[in-house]
Amino acid sequence: MIIYQDSVKNFIDQCNDEEMRKISDIVSEKMRINGISSFDDSQVRAWDNSLPAIATVLDYCDIDKEDVGIAIEYKIRQSRDRIDLLLYGADEERNKNVLIIELKQWSNVSGSRKRDYVLASGKNGVEDHWHPSYQAYNYANLLKNFNEYIQEKKVQISACSYLHNMKEEYSILLENLDDYPLVKDAPVFLQDDKDKLIKFINKFVKYGDGSILYNIENSKITPSKHLSDMLKSSLEGNDFFSYDESQANAVSEIEALVKDALYYNEKRVIIIKGGPGTGKSVVALNALGRLISGKDGDRKNAIYLAVNSAPKVLYTQELIQNDFKKKVIKNLFKYPTIFKDSGENEFDCVLIDEAHRIFDYKNGVGLKKGTHMFERIIKGSRVSVFFIDEDQAVTIDDYANVDIIKKTAERLHIRVKEGSDLELTTQFRVLGGEEYIYFIKNLLGYEGYDKSARYTCNKHYDFKVFDSAKEMLDAIKQKDKLYKKDEKSGKCRVVAGYTYNWISKNNDRDCDLYDIVLDNGEFKAKWNLRYKGYGNNYSWLNDSNSIEEIGCIHTCQGLDMNYCGVIIGKDLTYDGTKLVFHKEENAKTDLTSGIRKAEDKLAEKLIRNTYNVLLTRGMMGTYVYCEDKRLREYIKSLVD
Repeated sequence: MIIYQDSVKNFIDQCNDEEMRKISDIVSEKMRINGISSFDDSQVRAWDNSLPAIATVLDYCDIDKEDVGIAIEYKIRQSRDRIDLLLYGADEERNKNVLIIELKQWSNVSGSRKRDYVLASGKNGVEDHWHPSYQAYNYANLLKNFNEYIQEKKVQISACSYLHNMKEEYSILLENLDDYPLVKDAPVFLQDDKDKLIKFINKFVKYGDGSILYNIENSKITPSKHLSDMLKSSLEGNDFFSYDESQANAVSEIEALVKDALYYNEKRVIIIKGGPGTGKSVVALNALGRLISGKDGDRKNAIYLAVNSAPKVLYTQELIQNDFKKKVIKNLFKYPTIFKDSGENEFDCVLIDEAHRIFDYKNGVGLKKGTHMFERIIKGSRVSVFFIDEDQAVTIDDYANVDIIKKTAERLHIRVKEGSDLELTTQFRVLGGEEYIYFIKNLLGYEGYDKSARYTCNKHYDFKVFDSAKEMLDAIKQKDKLYKKDEKSGKCRVVAGYTYNWISKNNDRDCDLYDIVLDNGEFKAKWNLRYKGYGNNYSWLNDSNSIEEIGCIHTCQGLDMNYCGVIIGKDLTYDGTKLVFHKEENAKTDLTSGIRKAEDKLAEKLIRNTYNVLLTRGMMGTYVYCEDKRLREYIKSLVD
């Protein structure tokens, strides 16, 4: 979102002309015009102090000030955060460039116990802050990795920070490449570094190119970063690409608390909340990478724990394709039952992804009756990190919730770390963003949402309701073909509520049995999961031949798809005024969820959560077909 945009010359004039309004008044008005009122007096003071300071620097730059553009408080679509200042134009060779400058009015700073952070004065006194150059570098990566125009036109995105009140003596800390290696790519400039900053700016935006910001703003949002690259880089302990500061803070907090727990010989529990697509797995994987690589050889015994097999299989397959050590993979990704015979503090840290799926006792998975897995996990690790979203619990065995975690820790006399700074709220998987997530929550009847909320379709996210299941599957096939590369899966699939019995179980893929028959027989499909000969390492999403098959909640939870088609079965209908949940429609062959036998209130919750998960798998788009025609028309009525 463009808040303030002008030429460098006009910006300098606005900062310096005492007869005009203050620059903070101009920016404040622009913010309100764009519907943003979430700024306070401290933000206004920051504009008053920092914008004239950078204007002074720009006045001395050897650039075409009438044509080089400037944007203030530019909001990247994938983040709640805003970029302090952005310059755009062309360099000496007429290459398109964008320069991001993070502005800070700090006058002193000290080291932090958390990696990538510093201690500086904030609203609540002295507190941890992301190193400002890391903040700028993160914004640059967001633009690089999500904006199609920048990718296709090879627009160079550079970053730096300017601490205009910070004296040179603090450079020893802020420019320390051992502690802050990314400063090499995103330099930090202090009070006495004006000449260096002028030279840096001159390097990137000598000439104007007014179309750049407009094209960035109106570009299609396309994720470019490959999961396999991120995983390999993370698990090798490299500095990671985080989407926003909340993710970076969570990773650094985990690392710091593990270090503290080991040093003080104590146990800790950490709770990190986050809805679908807010980056819980990104945080877990990057924290795992930092812990097992270890700075200065200080490696920790850490593992990634998941109830769902699908993400584990997908991650390991992605890593194997990149020649990552197979033995390492085997030892990193585990199922909860490894704790059934574990000793006290056997692991330094266990990262429990999708913690709402953790069971207490569960028959049939090699556990003796009376084995309390949840408690064993906490006892078996020095630090237990629970990544949780209570709105994704989909079976009667999904035991863990925030209250249970806290009460268990209290009973075991273990301190719990939680709070708003450890809540992941920004939506990154679904490019429809927070608006789409709000729409789905409203549609499914979650409490606390405006029942009149609508969703406006846009070019950034493809949402459609189909009148035919066959037409929807055909559309998903076309998308899969579009995204398919090197004969691999395009990761576009159809999923469904578990309302169809699995009669094709244990048969070959080409058997003449179909689990799901719709459209008067024109649509016929089988459930996926496993077929003879595939074993436990089968990944439905990576199988290019599985496009004809339908995934269920137990297959796809924790997975990201490019496009996801969702069949809403007879367990969810609309009676003209409200949603109606039908637990009796859940398939008898669903031996996992327990919905059929659950109490009505619990069954309703599990069905609602099931569709919440299914409808938030698609990164680029979600297609929907409902067996209930009235529900179909109701959803259409909520979409513009």
